Amino acid sequence: MKFSETVLIFYNNTMGKVESLITTVNEISLNAKNKGIVHLYTEDKFLNGRIITIDNKELINFGSCSYLGLEVDSRLKKGAIDAVTKFGTQFSSSRTYVSCGNYKEFEQLIQEVFGYPVLLSTCSSLGHQSVMPIVISSDDVVIYDQQAHISMQEMSYKLSSNGSRITMIRHSILKDLENKIIEFRDSCKKIWYIIDGVYSMYGDFAPLKELIELMNKYKQLYLYVDDAHGMSWAGKNGCGYVLSQIELHPRMILATSLAKGFGSCGGIFVFPNENLRDKVKFWGGPITYSGPQQPATVGASIASAKIHLSKEIDELQKSLRDKIIYCNKLLEKYKLPVVSNSEGPIFFVGVGLTRMGYNMIHRLMNEGFYTNLGIFPAVPESCTGIRFTITNHHSFSDIEMLVKNIAFHFPKALEEEGRTMNDIVRAFKKIANLDFLLTNNDTNLLNETNADNKINIEIFESINQIDKKEWNNLLGDRGAFDYDNLLFLESIFLNNIEIENNWQFKYFIVRDSAHKPILATFFTLSLVKDDMMSPAKVSLAIEETRKSEPYYLTSKTYMMGSQLTNGEHLFLDKNSPHWKDALMLMLDAVWNEQDNNGATVLFLRDFNQSDFEIRDFFMNNGFVKVDMEDNCVVNCKEKGNSETFFQTKLDGKKRYFLKRDILSKLDLYETKIENCKMLDVNRFYELYLNVKNNNLALNTFKLPIKLFEKVSQNKNWEIIQLFEKSSQKLVSVGFCLKTENSYCPMILGMDYSVENPFVVYKQSLYHVIKRGFELNAKRIHLGVTASESKRKLGADVVRQVAYIQLKDHYSTILLENMESSVVSY
Repeated sequence: MKFSETVLIFYNNTMGKVESLITTVNEISLNAKNKGIVHLYTEDKFLNGRIITIDNKELINFGSCSYLGLEVDSRLKKGAIDAVTKFGTQFSSSRTYVSCGNYKEFEQLIQEVFGYPVLLSTCSSLGHQSVMPIVISSDDVVIYDQQAHISMQEMSYKLSSNGSRITMIRHSILKDLENKIIEFRDSCKKIWYIIDGVYSMYGDFAPLKELIELMNKYKQLYLYVDDAHGMSWAGKNGCGYVLSQIELHPRMILATSLAKGFGSCGGIFVFPNENLRDKVKFWGGPITYSGPQQPATVGASIASAKIHLSKEIDELQKSLRDKIIYCNKLLEKYKLPVVSNSEGPIFFVGVGLTRMGYNMIHRLMNEGFYTNLGIFPAVPESCTGIRFTITNHHSFSDIEMLVKNIAFHFPKALEEEGRTMNDIVRAFKKIANLDFLLTNNDTNLLNETNADNKINIEIFESINQIDKKEWNNLLGDRGAFDYDNLLFLESIFLNNIEIENNWQFKYFIVRDSAHKPILATFFTLSLVKDDMMSPAKVSLAIEETRKSEPYYLTSKTYMMGSQLTNGEHLFLDKNSPHWKDALMLMLDAVWNEQDNNGATVLFLRDFNQSDFEIRDFFMNNGFVKVDMEDNCVVNCKEKGNSETFFQTKLDGKKRYFLKRDILSKLDLYETKIENCKMLDVNRFYELYLNVKNNNLALNTFKLPIKLFEKVSQNKNWEIIQLFEKSSQKLVSVGFCLKTENSYCPMILGMDYSVENPFVVYKQSLYHVIKRGFELNAKRIHLGVTASESKRKLGADVVRQVAYIQLKDHYSTILLENMESSVVSY
């Protein structure tokens, strides 16, 4: 545990994570909006389903989910108009009391479509809020598929507050599902698996027949399926993809939407029996207290239901199916990186980096095609893609022109962005097998970009391969990663018994043609706990599982810097005209190292929050920005001694804090500073573990005792001990690194049996600053957390952010669900 990572953490990790995500998504959305890709408006006076006009340009619309093209059907329009004429623009009453008469007609028709009891909701999202808390009991277990729609995943908070246990499995991995069933079957009555029938982003299908086999094998397994994107274009009477593959199981609930293939609006919930349907109808949250669908919508739905119940539905389905088959053949012909080879109307062509997505969407719009950009958070950061849909409005010629244009512009976008097909293969390796794209000589998508001879990158396995003076000039004063300490850390985190305490170091320097460094940094490959930044209660629950599974929810992480250092790990000369090229060269090298070592997380850290150039660069290259704890540094150059510093740096309030909380208690303690001497390492390690075990707000693996043994013998380190005068009891120990110009307190140990640990911590902090001045350090690196206490003692506080890429969001989503329920697994 680093020196500053004590129990004095007042930061609300849950709120911080939520706010950070909102900020990041807002920045991504604003960037896409400014590029003219999202939050657009059509300018047409009339819509025909095929063409939309944006910025005075007609585009063939490949972004519609009205798969059968019924939204402009004259019969649906007439149904809506007639309903308004008869019943008005709205029928404002809770359905508990009374519903408009055409409601009953539609319910009867839609029940005939499905052949089972149905319940109508104003939309499927509100319907989930009504149905799920009623059918899922407090003693049930809920297992979400990783890619289940957000409208259902958001219900985990409500379900967990009701007492249900929430967990998750990786997307469509039924072996994992069966393991979960076995795990929970003796402790609950029902186990619900929550899935989509057709997944909305990649367009792949749920393994429905295999799930029925599992339901027949395990009587506790129940299925809750949202078939919104399967409605109308598949199944008898257009009842949807799910019921085209299986019958409604007695332990299954089906949800779907009328807002896509059906051509109107609203949600439909299909139940295996009337008793369960009525239970939801009588007290189903929004279904009970919210308003109904309005007469015009119900009128259009009645007209669509009649079409679904006629033979015409077969013709509409066949027309769409033929176009889907044709599109798939074209995509295969042009060897495009299709992520999910689906027989459904949703297609996803992977492009990898975010800026590649922007480039391709603009190119297609310039050619007259409107498509969707699949981008974070809908997909992982580096898995951006062109998402397009086929509807009955499209002609075969429309589809052919779109695919030809994607194939034509793809290599041009790759060349323009300086990328290769390897990016796409690497990004989607976990989702689809695209390796054939790298070896197929017939494709024109393999254009390699020419290397930029103006800069070159050097990669080193150890700091001892780098000139010591040059490294220290570039990075030596920025934290605890000067040449000597990196050499020391390399020797510590090597050949240890524990997997987590073996780190691989890698160093990168990018130079210009004059051999001048533009960029320098280092990375470590190590095992990291996925809940490192999660709320303490979540980590506490996970640690219970780790008693039997030590590496549960851990990931191989390629991290800028290391878990034991903080500060500005990246030297970047922005005066160089090639600084962005240097960053790109570094990223390519890092991605290669990441792939070669099987790391699933890439973590670039400790950047100044106000550096918007860096923000835009990394976010355009598929990274997500997340807030980090503030970094605290005492800049003591030309400040004299510590007393002078406190007098000149601190205002009246801070000086009052110093006097009241620290100086008034100085006489209660005495300090001892030891250096380069074997001390009571076991006692120090015990105090360190106290801090480590009591601070799950930043949950890391424990450091090896070898580190403490070597620190005690290293001339560059010293140990500040704090004793209670009255008892001569050792109450605090700080392990501090001395570099040429900096003082870096790195590790803290404390005795929590003392009356007030907060007082001990503040005393330790004060003596560290005082010692830094005694050593004439230019900077004292106090690290992260407890920033308010450090600010009161004169530290400058830097708001920090990190940029992260995950190859798989499974752990992140699972942790978010755990935060809502704090379940012990």
